[in-house]
Amino acid sequence: LIGYRISILLDQQHNDGPQWHTVCELTKSSTPSFVVTNLVGNTAYLVDIQAVNKVGPGDACEVPITTAPCGPDPPSKPWVEESRDDCLNVAWYPPPSDGGFPVKTYRLKMRKILGASASTWNKWMGPKDSKAIWIDMGTVAASEKEQDEPSMYNAWVGPLEKTTCEYRFQVFALNKAGESEGSELSEPEYT
Repeated sequence: LIGYRISILLDQQHNDGPQWHTVCELTKSSTPSFVVTNLVGNTAYLVDIQAVNKVGPGDACEVPITTAPCGPDPPSKPWVEESRDDCLNVAWYPPPSDGGFPVKTYRLKMRKILGASASTWNKWMGPKDSKAIWIDMGTVAASEKEQDEPSMYNAWVGPLEKTTCEYRFQVFALNKAGESEGSELSEPEYT
């Protein structure tokens, strides 16, 4: 025995058939320990191990592995569903993947820029992003039936500023493994 050849099946659904990638052509020891990096969380893979001797590689031994669950994908881009009584109703859809654990809550953040208005805002004039203030608006519980019936979520925020102000929103999904990256920012809403 000279060592082992290690391959991993990364894409079973590829157009040209299964895509095996050789991770190590020949280990330097007959008792190797090997780490495969850059895998996707909550995903099943097949690892193929072949003993190699002077004649060449032997029969393959396929070992199924599954990576641990991870934080969810970001929720959809939020939007303002309704505006009334100096308050905004912000809505969003759940993420396409929960990362392997159900989403428990959504965290809503609001970005506001005082003095910005729809009529004066452009890239070169008016208040800039450096003037933005981020405010954590709290959390919204996720539906326990999310897997069966995807929901639209919403939260009322307010009261709004009496002076001109630009508002944008971002949503984060949280599960047992962690927090998603933030959603895309909503389109601006002005008062």
